[in-house]
Amino acid sequence: MVQRGIVKSIEGGIASVEVGGGDGCSACNARESCVSITGKRPEPKLIKVENVLNAAVGDAVEVELPVKVTMRIITVTFLLPVALLIAGYWIMMPGGSTQAAVGAAGGLVAGMAAALAANRSMSRRKDYSMRMTDIVAGSCAAPSKSNEGFNSANS
Repeated sequence: MVQRGIVKSIEGGIASVEVGGGDGCSACNARESCVSITGKRPEPKLIKVENVLNAAVGDAVEVELPVKVTMRIITVTFLLPVALLIAGYWIMMPGGSTQAAVGAAGGLVAGMAAALAANRSMSRRKDYSMRMTDIVAGSCAAPSKSNEGFNSANS
């Protein structure tokens, strides 16, 4: 998934990029699902990415998580709990429907805990991090009050 953001700072080849929330939501095709799930607009997030494109502070950039990585995360996050739910059900099924339901619930809880642990582990790996893919526009930083007239005169 490609996201756009603004470079807020750069330290040692690592750029802090603000993505999501605010005005970015109005251009997103999935904005309605965020609002329906959470009941509010997402807040902007600051993510750190390697500055491979030599972006400057204020540049609008595109960052993305590679598709292969996204598919692995989706698989672990959604399929692992479902697989353990089914396994818990089948293991406990010989004891009757009540035990099968308890086994399914236990499998689901175990699957969710395992998915959470796996996601945390993956988030620490370098190949599971966002990557800067494009500089969309030069400095988009809001003009400061001291040079506001200078910037508007040169636009």
